[in-house]
Amino acid sequence: MHFNCTNCGKCCVDSLYMGTLSACEEDLARWEDAGRWDILDTAYIFYWDDHRTADLWMDPKTGDENISDTCPWVKKIGKDLWHCSIHELRPNVCRDYPVDKEQAEGFGCPGYRALSVRSSSLGPDGDHG
Repeated sequence: MHFNCTNCGKCCVDSLYMGTLSACEEDLARWEDAGRWDILDTAYIFYWDDHRTADLWMDPKTGDENISDTCPWVKKIGKDLWHCSIHELRPNVCRDYPVDKEQAEGFGCPGYRALSVRSSSLGPDGDHG
């Protein structure tokens, strides 16, 4: 797949998408290993079969599902630019976005049209952004 994140934030500010996010055991272990209890506090952790999973993002004070359209970890840094404050620790669902071109286009994500402009934005591990 040819995708290059432009930091447009469209995936991070969509209420329908935000309401579907979950974390896997690998994500939970990553946050535990990093001592990021603040991230874990926003995850409703439960067991599915014999492994842990979590719904994201919960209000750590009330335990209610985050009803905001915006991921609690993304901050607007310009007119059309967003910054993920947990980029290195982000959940796999974010690392794997988009799952296909249609998903990106559904959000209006410009990542497919910007390959030549932003080709240097791939992370050191070759991830999407």
